[in-house]
Amino acid sequence: MTAEEPSPDRSDRQRRLKYSASAAAFLIGFVILVVLMLPNPWAFAAGAVVGGAAAAGTYGTMYGRELSLQRRTAELSTVHTDLSGRLQELDAMVRNRAHQFPPSTHGQLRMVVVGLEEIVQRWSTLDRAPEQQDAVHRTITHHLPRTLELFIGLPDSAKPEHAEEFKSQVSLLAEAVAKTRDRVVTNDLNALRTHRWLLEESLTDPDERLFKEEGL
Repeated sequence: MTAEEPSPDRSDRQRRLKYSASAAAFLIGFVILVVLMLPNPWAFAAGAVVGGAAAAGTYGTMYGRELSLQRRTAELSTVHTDLSGRLQELDAMVRNRAHQFPPSTHGQLRMVVVGLEEIVQRWSTLDRAPEQQDAVHRTITHHLPRTLELFIGLPDSAKPEHAEEFKSQVSLLAEAVAKTRDRVVTNDLNALRTHRWLLEESLTDPDERLFKEEGL
């Protein structure tokens, strides 16, 4: 059962809830208008009309919310699948190309990937912190892979010269991801907003910050 396909039991509960709420809205509207209009002979007819409108409005509102929730669930599922796939590719790159990175960065790179995986598993937690959500998305889809590719693409003779710069950038990213991961796990949105600068600082475009001398 996928995230965008609610279970039959859940669908039945939602259907019953919509019907119950609509019936309650009809009765409330009907009773209020009848009480107000009696002894007018049109009281019951007017009550039925108003009650019907209230029931229809209630059903429509609840149905709209249900559709919105289903769309959001489908979007989350799509984003989650895409980011999980990209993280698998990054994990493979970190493992398979480990010999091309400074040894001191191996553990940090693995921690970055694992931390990002944990954040993605709790992606909906970041819905109320969209700036952090965007920063994490850019880290996975652009910043981290581009940083790794730039270092891998350096001539072997140039790697020692730029190793310290690479290690510094990986260290900054590892710290930012770790703090973001801790705050997501504890659902501390206030801290996420307060410290969003840390992840944003680590997202400086690697083309501007890394290996300028090589003209990459």
